[in-house]
Amino acid sequence: MNKSTLKALFINAKSVGARYIGMRFTQTGIKKPEFHITQRENFDKMFEYFMKMYDNDLISLTNREIKITGIAQGNAFEDIEVQLCDMGFGWKQPISDTIEKSYKKMISNTPPASEEERLRCEAMKEAVKGMFLSESRTAAEARFIFDNLEKYEELFDVCMNGDDMEFKRGLIELQRLQNEYILREEKDE
Repeated sequence: MNKSTLKALFINAKSVGARYIGMRFTQTGIKKPEFHITQRENFDKMFEYFMKMYDNDLISLTNREIKITGIAQGNAFEDIEVQLCDMGFGWKQPISDTIEKSYKKMISNTPPASEEERLRCEAMKEAVKGMFLSESRTAAEARFIFDNLEKYEELFDVCMNGDDMEFKRGLIELQRLQNEYILREEKDE
């Protein structure tokens, strides 16, 4: 987290028409974080403020005990909450565990013949983690992940076995299912 991350989020939030940007602040000596939510109409003013009042590491220039430790965008408070609160990062661990499980399965079924091959397998595992763990998720997307971990595991198994076309097909299908899930949730609200 630094000013570049903050700037990228503000730019992205404006470009996709997000309604809110949320930030998590921590302060030395205070156990629980504080949260600030900015509405779309105030994005530019708040961006200017944070760029002026915080250093590159997002530590307040006026009170060095205050730091921005999380940022998120969304169209509902629930989306911000999922991304910024402790529970918001909960979707990442099950996905990471599922990738590890697929990796271990691949290694036990086809052990690497050399250290170089083992390192390539490790690199592939980390690349898959990077692909799936780097984005923020809305509350609905996080629920979809929890409800469909077995589908993710199937997809990771295909990926670890090196079938690129089957992986792409599986990824498209998973995205389609996620979109349908989110549309159903929005319709039910």
